[in-house]
Amino acid sequence: MTEQQSQNQSSQQEEQEDKVKWIAVGLFVGIIVSVLALDWYGYINHPSELDGATIAEFKLIALETEAATKVSPKDSGKEAFCANGYLLLRPTNGNEVAGILVDGKKRPVHCRYGFAKSDSEAEYLKRQADEPSSAE
Repeated sequence: MTEQQSQNQSSQQEEQEDKVKWIAVGLFVGIIVSVLALDWYGYINHPSELDGATIAEFKLIALETEAATKVSPKDSGKEAFCANGYLLLRPTNGNEVAGILVDGKKRPVHCRYGFAKSDSEAEYLKRQADEPSSAE
């Protein structure tokens, strides 16, 4: 009887060890399947080299009426333009690559056409076309 009891105990221990092993395997497989599913449906974003490409960094010089502001007479080699309400920069060397100007937290810098808040691109271009050219 003692031999049969010891066999029963050893078989119960093996069953418990098997259960623990299968629970661990199931947990591991579940995590892998979850990560793959999240990736498949686009919830995991993989950064690319182009996402973090910093072309140049800029500083804002505040224009104060009391102090003289000094800037370099050399051209920066970049030009800014407004498109769809955002300020874009591109090099003046003929390269057609343009980028949106963002702040340190990657928030875009908005722009508007003209100086009045109500000006839209169409209104600004219409007003520019209506004004007589000063080159005549």
